This record gives sequence, structure tokens and C-alpha cells, in this order.
Amino acid sequence: MDEREALMQQISDLLIDNPARSEDKLAVMMMFCFQLLSSTQTDGVNMRVSDGRVLSLKFEKEKLKH
Repeated sequence: MDEREALMQQISDLLIDNPARSEDKLAVMMMFCFQLLSSTQTDGVNMRVSDGRVLSLKFEKEKLKH
């Protein structure tokens, strides 16, 4: 098992064992993703999943309407 797989397993185990609601678990994971994007000075990331769809996570500037 490489480091990436080990990390995925650790995160998975933590999520499965945690009694929080699924929505709360998802919110926490999204917050961590945004922290990682910020720490790497990245504006977004795309990941192609096995069924061909693309999962995208990106920062967008809010457009102000005057």
C-alpha cells in the first residue's frame, strides 16, 4: 500500500467510525479540500472518476451587483 492509499484508508476509517451525519462529514471534507487548495495556492482541481464524469472543486470570486 503506497502513501496515498494509506491516507485514503485512514480517512475512510475515520469517516465510517464517526457518528456525525453524512452531510456534516461532507462539509468537513469540503473544508479540508479548500484548506489544501489555499495552502498549495491552487484555484481549483478536477478529477475524472471511473464512470467518466469530472468532479471539480474551485474557488470563484463572488460577482458584486451594484
